[in-house]
Amino acid sequence: MTTTQAPRPATPSPTPPQAHVYYFSLHTRGDVLALFTGSRADQAVAAHAVELAAGTGRPVTAAAVMRSTGFSINALLHRVRSRRIRAESDAILAAVLPALARAGPVRTATLTVPARTNPHRTLPADQVERIARRTGTDTAVTPVPLTGYTSPLARHLRRTDTKGRAAHLRRP
Repeated sequence: MTTTQAPRPATPSPTPPQAHVYYFSLHTRGDVLALFTGSRADQAVAAHAVELAAGTGRPVTAAAVMRSTGFSINALLHRVRSRRIRAESDAILAAVLPALARAGPVRTATLTVPARTNPHRTLPADQVERIARRTGTDTAVTPVPLTGYTSPLARHLRRTDTKGRAAHLRRP
């Protein structure tokens, strides 16, 4: 007696998480910062960054996110750490640079986050905003959500609200 196995239905592979877009200025006409963590979602981030850059005609800054324990006072250990971060950053960016090159000129950078941060789950918004300011970008595209992110409109409203209250309290 011969038995044949029925073909297994193909299970679709899980789609990578969507790219998360964050704005750090009320004027979103600046360059695009694309953060890459070395995950499967990096290709989706690269595609979305190219789409945003093509829409604005601005360059893309590609930044690899690396975990780091901090600086060392030992010069040799500091140099080894720097080389390790540069090598890992180059490896992460090498996978996405061909896709980003379609958008035009690409700049590269590295974002180091504390060792307690898992860049495959969340990224600290203050450090992402700091690298965005340093590279002159207004829009960040990330594969994971940012923790502690406040939209620029909410910050603007909070500033004007506190200024209004302070002026109201000063009046006799």
